[in-house]
Amino acid sequence: MSFEIVFVILVVVGMLICLIKEVARPDFILFCSLATLILFGILTPAEALKGFSNEGMLTVALLFIVAGAVKQSGSLNHLVEKALSSGKSPRRSLLQMMVPISGMSAFLNNTPMVVMFTPVVRKWCRDRNISPSKFLLPLSYAAIFGGTWTLIGTSTNLVVHGFMLEKGMAGFSMFQLAIVSIPASIVAITFMVTIGYKLLPDRKTSEETFEESSREYLSEAIVEQQSPLIGKTIEEAGLRQLKGLYLIEVISNGDRTAPVPSYYKIKEGDRLIFTGLFSTIVELQNIRGLTVETGTHLKLGDLQNGSASLVEAVVSHQSSLIHKTVKESRVRSKYDAGVVAVHRNDERINNKVGDIKLKLGTPYFY
Repeated sequence: MSFEIVFVILVVVGMLICLIKEVARPDFILFCSLATLILFGILTPAEALKGFSNEGMLTVALLFIVAGAVKQSGSLNHLVEKALSSGKSPRRSLLQMMVPISGMSAFLNNTPMVVMFTPVVRKWCRDRNISPSKFLLPLSYAAIFGGTWTLIGTSTNLVVHGFMLEKGMAGFSMFQLAIVSIPASIVAITFMVTIGYKLLPDRKTSEETFEESSREYLSEAIVEQQSPLIGKTIEEAGLRQLKGLYLIEVISNGDRTAPVPSYYKIKEGDRLIFTGLFSTIVELQNIRGLTVETGTHLKLGDLQNGSASLVEAVVSHQSSLIHKTVKESRVRSKYDAGVVAVHRNDERINNKVGDIKLKLGTPYFY
């Protein structure tokens, strides 16, 4: 085995490890891997850039632009919403969703189709108290099925078509694959609407799980009469430097302050709402002048009022928040928001909110 082969294997393995560990953005990892192969002479610059001139790759890029324009128009969103709403049962709605999405995916490329319709399907499911897990996977499958109908429906077809042309072969015609893919799609959609629907998990959304377990997330402290904290700011009272708790809201005579600025002056009877690592709540109990109530009756929905709302945000691959802690990202000062909790892999991260390092795809509530 030559040095070049060993080196390429090591680079590929290192690249995969970095992608799995999410040490950086995927495009940056791939670029560094390619640059390494160029610097060590494994690839020439011409060979490294050859893939960018592939006809299939260029077509995929153009289709993303087209899909973006269609998404902005919102016309297809109305079509899918109407198809979903006209179903007399969830299975009927599922069928009426999958068929048009498969047809549209044949001409718009399946990847942006899934991105475009995921928020629409989630909202529809939430409004009807249906688990999104019953619809989101079929949404992806419908886009994949439709993508195999035509040459431009999926990036795989386009890339293979480009390689075939480079080798002097005829390549695919526009509907050459449809003779196999359309019958296969009919069978697959039928399976998803019947047996597949039953097999799909009936999971609650992160918002529902979050709401139901609010007693585990929130704790309340009430400022007592003649408390030494009265008249002090949040900063002076030491409520910014608690080891495992994070102050997200103050309720004073019915008025709510969220997020809580460090200069807020504490008053008698104020209700201080905390979230975070409640194994450290003894630190809060040791502060004179506070009556601590663990497992407050306050629900997450109660945190919303005329000037504040509870929002779920997901860290995208382009976000500047990746690999920063909540404290380092300065969410409070930048966005005038307080982070209530962070979820990853359908589980809440049981740590002080300010010390949690955000990663790609991590949903957090504020």
